[in-house]
Amino acid sequence: MNVTLKLPDDLCKAARHRAIDESKSLSAWMADLVKRELESNPTFHSKSQTWMEAMTVDGMPDWFYEKDFPLEDRKAAKVREFNFED
Repeated sequence: MNVTLKLPDDLCKAARHRAIDESKSLSAWMADLVKRELESNPTFHSKSQTWMEAMTVDGMPDWFYEKDFPLEDRKAAKVREFNFED
């Protein structure tokens, strides 16, 4: 995926030199840098969470999640007919 980053000139120049020193392109060097940062920080998840995982709060008792929210049976609902010819 292509991404455009805006960096100060001096920072970009230093990053290019560091990438060259490691025999990498600037893109490859930046990708490694971002990957290392994400792997070192446990608050970031490498995979997408399910809705239930995202809504789970650490330390909450099990009974908190055992709520039943009944939904009406859509097949049993009365079918409404519409007439647009009037």
